[in-house]
Amino acid sequence: MSRELVKLKSTEDGLHIADSILWLDSQLSGDLSFLSSAAALSQNQVPQVIATEETVKILEACRKKPHALVCQYNRPFSIGRLKMELLPSGSILGGASLYVETDKGRILYAPCLQPNLIATVRKMQVKKANVLILGAFHPDPNQSMPNRRKEKERLTSTIKGHLAEGRAPVVLCDPIATAQEVTKLLHDAGILVAVHPTIYRINRVYESFGSMLGPYAVVGKRHSGQRVLILPKSRKTNNIHPVKDNAGPFLTIEDALPQFRRDTTDAFQTKVTDTFYLSNHCDGPELKAIIQLVAPKELYFFGPYAKRYVQEMKDAASRVRPLYVDDQPTLF
Repeated sequence: MSRELVKLKSTEDGLHIADSILWLDSQLSGDLSFLSSAAALSQNQVPQVIATEETVKILEACRKKPHALVCQYNRPFSIGRLKMELLPSGSILGGASLYVETDKGRILYAPCLQPNLIATVRKMQVKKANVLILGAFHPDPNQSMPNRRKEKERLTSTIKGHLAEGRAPVVLCDPIATAQEVTKLLHDAGILVAVHPTIYRINRVYESFGSMLGPYAVVGKRHSGQRVLILPKSRKTNNIHPVKDNAGPFLTIEDALPQFRRDTTDAFQTKVTDTFYLSNHCDGPELKAIIQLVAPKELYFFGPYAKRYVQEMKDAASRVRPLYVDDQPTLF
């Protein structure tokens, strides 16, 4: 394999493959950027992105309008000297990893992977690559998340218990990915559901791509007291939904264990009676298994805990390094 230089630049606005027009999850660069999921976009408008049709539709449902080059999974395409392919990430409808072939070698950019099968999205795929770029967003790469199946069973059992006592819980969760998985979970368990209008619009996108979530109502002032409410987990939740003062109990669904989470306290935190963990990201042990599947020679981590991941996985490839802002390590 050639030892000619291929550089990757890490910035506060995503990653950039040097000597090319391609950025990775950038929103402000003004150049062409691969967008890994609808959850990765915070700006209402961006100049131009490569994304799946599902991602674009979810963004439109959230009132965001990217200028998108729409691509399908497993359909290779070329831009300049780069041959690319989108692979399902397994975490969210339309979520993707980017596989890039260059004259220097093969690169897999996979910021968010979920190897556990989720009924509402495509199963995760990866390919062998010379270079693997992963996100490091959990402090401890040795920590396993709770079993997703058992957490879902615990959630449905808890909700049924409250309903049997005449109390309809309010479930607070991320409006993209988690809300749709919970909508289907509760429907399959025979539980009536009402969802926030934003979640309703995203649910409809999921269903338009074949993920049937079951019947559900839109939350309103006249919602039935026997319907479980699913609302966005947000600091401003009480400002975007007419929840009665006596509503509850409140249940939250988190993406990470307590010691991992940043402060996400919302207006209902003091009323929360139980917390459940359904991560849309793989944990450290799962990530190690994925690295073995990809079998990279070069392994790079970006994100707040990149240094810790490098220390723990220093033997996972011939070269294991962190990507810091404005750092430009040689990939080949």
